[in-house]
Amino acid sequence: MRFHTSALAVLVALTTFTYAAPDQPSALEIAQASYSKCTLGCLAKLIPQSPCTLTDVECLCTNVPLNSNLTVCVLESCTTYEGLMTKNVSSKMCGAPVRNQTLKPLLVGVIGGGLALLVFILRMCAGLPVGGRPLGWDDYTICIAVALGTPPTVFSVLLSKNGLGKDMWTLPLPNIENVLFVRDGQLSHLETNSDMLQYYYLGEIFYFASLTATKISILAFFLRVFPQQQFRKIIYGVIGICVAYGLSFVLATTFQCNPVPYSWKQLDSTYQGSCNNIHLQGWMSAIFNIIIDLIILILPLKELYDLQTSLKKKLMVMVMFSLGIFVTFVSVVRLHSLIVFANSQNITWDYNDAAWWSTVEIHVGIICACLPSVRALFVSLGASSLGTTRAASRTTGYGAPNNSGLGSSSYGGSKNGTLIKEKPIAVPKHGDEEDFIPLVDLGNSKD
Repeated sequence: MRFHTSALAVLVALTTFTYAAPDQPSALEIAQASYSKCTLGCLAKLIPQSPCTLTDVECLCTNVPLNSNLTVCVLESCTTYEGLMTKNVSSKMCGAPVRNQTLKPLLVGVIGGGLALLVFILRMCAGLPVGGRPLGWDDYTICIAVALGTPPTVFSVLLSKNGLGKDMWTLPLPNIENVLFVRDGQLSHLETNSDMLQYYYLGEIFYFASLTATKISILAFFLRVFPQQQFRKIIYGVIGICVAYGLSFVLATTFQCNPVPYSWKQLDSTYQGSCNNIHLQGWMSAIFNIIIDLIILILPLKELYDLQTSLKKKLMVMVMFSLGIFVTFVSVVRLHSLIVFANSQNITWDYNDAAWWSTVEIHVGIICACLPSVRALFVSLGASSLGTTRAASRTTGYGAPNNSGLGSSSYGGSKNGTLIKEKPIAVPKHGDEEDFIPLVDLGNSKD
C-alpha cells in the first residue's frame, strides 16, 4: 500500500492541454486557477523546449517526451496534492474518460454478505433441537469466521461510497485519508471519519483472520466425522499450520509499516515512515493460502474413497467435500489483482479488484463451510426429495449425535469404539431423526 511522492509519476500526464484550445477562451483561465504555482512553472519551462505550440492540443496532450519531463519536474517541485489537482484538471481538459467501478464492491458487500449470512443462519439452525445435534467446535469456529468477516463486508460498502473503483484524482479530497487541501490559501491537513485507506488497512487484517477461522472450522468438521486416529493427527497438524498462517499474516499486515499509522497516511507527504515490501507480502500470503486450501481439499479424499457404499453415493459425498474448490478458484483469480496492488500510483482504482475479490473469498469460504450442515438440516426437516439415506444414530467424536449431512457409509466394525458397519435405512419423510446419513458411527458397540 505504498504511495510515496513517486506516485506522481502518472498524475501529471496530459497536463498541457489547458494552454491550448484558442476556441475555448476559458481553458487558460481554468488552468491558471486550478494548477499550482509549481505546475505552472514546470509548464512554462518545458513547453518552449518541446515541438508543441500552445495551440496544438493533440501534441500537448500526447507528446510523450514533454509529459515525461513534466512528470520529473512535478516530482521535484510539487506535493502529492498538487499532482492530484494537476491530473484531475488535465484529464478533464483532454477529454479522458471517467472510470467508475464503485458498484462492484457495493454488490459484493450486499449480495455476497447477505448470502453468506443466510447460509450461516441455516447452518446454526441445524444445531437447534429440530436439527438433531448440539453445536460442535466446527460451529463455534464458523461463528468466529462470520464475526471476523463482517467488518470487510461493511467496509466494502463504505469504500464504495467513498469512491473505491474511481480514479483517485476525480474524488473529493475528504474521501481519501490525509490528503492535503487548500484552505484560506494555505495547505492544511485534513482528518476525516471516512478514511478510505484506514478502512482498507483494517479490512486486510480481518480478511486473514476470517479466512483462518473458516479453514479451522472445516478441519474441525473433519474431526467430527472421521474417527481414524492417524487421520485425526494429520488434521490437528494442519490446524496448527492454519493457526501459524493466520497469526503470521495478521501480525505482518498490522505492522506492515513503521509507524503503524503510516499504513493509511501515506498520501500525506509530511508524514514520515517506511513499509515492508507489501507486494511480496501479498503474493506470499496468497500462495500459502492456496496451498493450505489444496491440502484441506485433498485431505478427506482417501477416507471418502474407502466408504463402503455405492459409487453414486460415494461420488455425492466427495462432491460435497470438494466444494472448497470454489474457494481455491477465487484465491487463484485474486492473484491477478495483486499485480497492481502494491506500489500503486492510483490507489482508489488499483485497489478495487483486490478488495472485492478478497471479500468474495471470505463469503465463498463461509458458504462452502456451511453447506453440508444446511443440507443435513433440510433432510432432518423432511426434505426426502434430496434422496438420502441414514444409518442408526450414534455419537460423534464430540460426544454428540453425528450430523455430517454428507452421505451414508461405514468403514467397518470394531469392538474398540471406532466404526460400526451399518446398513443404511431410508430417511422417513417426517420425524425426529438426529442424523442424516452419518458418515461414520462412533462409540462403543458390540458386533
